[in-house]
Amino acid sequence: MKLAAALRRLLTAAARDERGVAAVFFALALVLLSPIALGMADLYLGSTQRNQLQDALDAATLFAARSNSTTSAAVDTVGDKALAANLVLPAGVTLVASTFTLSGDTVTGYAEITAPAVAPGLWPHANLKANSSVVRGTEKLEVALVLDNTGSMEGTKLTNTKTAAKSLIDTLVASAANSTLTDPLKISLVPFSMTVRVQGTTSLTNYNTTTHAGTGIPTWLDPQGQAHFDDGTDIFNGKQDRFTLMKQMGKSWAGCVESRKQPYDIQETAPTSGTPATMFVPYFWPDEADTDDGFDSYNDYLNDGNSSNNWWVRQKNAAKYNTTLSSRVDGPNLDCDMQTVIRLTTTASTVKTAIDNMVATGETNVPMGLVWGWHTLSPNAPFADGAAYSTANLRKIIVLMTDGDNTYSSPRWSDNDSYYEGLGYIWQGLLGITSGSNSTRTSKMNERFTALCTNIKAKNITLYTVGVSVSNSSKTLLKSCASSTDKYYDVTQASDLTAAFNSIAGSIASLRISQ
Repeated sequence: MKLAAALRRLLTAAARDERGVAAVFFALALVLLSPIALGMADLYLGSTQRNQLQDALDAATLFAARSNSTTSAAVDTVGDKALAANLVLPAGVTLVASTFTLSGDTVTGYAEITAPAVAPGLWPHANLKANSSVVRGTEKLEVALVLDNTGSMEGTKLTNTKTAAKSLIDTLVASAANSTLTDPLKISLVPFSMTVRVQGTTSLTNYNTTTHAGTGIPTWLDPQGQAHFDDGTDIFNGKQDRFTLMKQMGKSWAGCVESRKQPYDIQETAPTSGTPATMFVPYFWPDEADTDDGFDSYNDYLNDGNSSNNWWVRQKNAAKYNTTLSSRVDGPNLDCDMQTVIRLTTTASTVKTAIDNMVATGETNVPMGLVWGWHTLSPNAPFADGAAYSTANLRKIIVLMTDGDNTYSSPRWSDNDSYYEGLGYIWQGLLGITSGSNSTRTSKMNERFTALCTNIKAKNITLYTVGVSVSNSSKTLLKSCASSTDKYYDVTQASDLTAAFNSIAGSIASLRISQ
């Protein structure tokens, strides 16, 4: 009774004193809320440690997958060491178990730790567990980098392209290192502008002008331009061997080629001498008529040696190519000065060196660059370096980057109504037309480009496309060309190229965390 009376007196006094009321409520709240607060802190600590455990396990599983271990026991040894090195545990928390197993091409990791707790007496805790699976590289990759080297790329664009392309290669090489396959990665490089330089400068000193063959001259070339001769669209009067004329002038062949006649311009059909249109004609910019007729001759490097008033007759006169040219004169090789194609290789450093040596020159012929990217991956000649399309566990990939619209200019006051390029002169019809405005020419090139993309994708080749500050029409073309919309990258600033290429590399890389 005395205790009850005392409690009543205390409550009565507290009721008269607001400070007392507050103290009572604070005491009650403290009793009620403290466990909740401790529980929330407990949950936060557990969530943080669970995330750290998962990150450490992912890293360890990746490391184990990248090893050369071929048994679960060996993989487990590697994984356990990697996990121990990556996992930071707070005081009082211990690693209960960790296992890494190999099943086929998949490495699976498991780890379990005791749960950290702020108030273990209040809240019971189950151990924290994590799982991770990594699929080892089971595919071989053949990757062609088709990179715009046109004049508009000069400066920052080309510099950033070089950095981005080399970063992509480094990522693919690192991923390939995880594979247990032989030569899991091959890379080719196709720099392009208005033509493509399929090989380096080739001496014609030992060229046989009778057999039309010589050291270093590919058998898939047609130096005489038989297909042009057959339909009357050649740059010479009568069948003339381009290499013979170059040899007479003391020049080497710089290594560029013309586009093939349609429809072979967008096909991988192997060249055969029995079908001249399938052969490749060496790039040969003819000596244009002397500039005495009121028109411009962009590449006039010889005396015409003909008194005809007809510029056409003088330009086609093959007899004038009997003068030794100065080594400083490009002559028939004018504008064939881009980096050469690098055929499929397992030596990434060769490709990276070539990328460093890329220069900006000429106009834009995206279809010609892209078709040669395809040629580098094709199992057919001219290179025949690619594995058969039916090869198991093989992916063929093309990464195409350009910064501009297809261009085939009609210079003002030009006899030929165009520059000589990979498409020859416009009047030769390689584009499917023999004249037309600049916009008409671009439209025709775009048509060939779209058809080419379709042909490539029909061979199950994955196409990534990158447009750098391109027009809306080019964006549409490139997006349509890509294998899927997520494989088109619209880069508005050259400084973002590395991020785009790194994203592509990540998409291509076959080693990945699967769960």
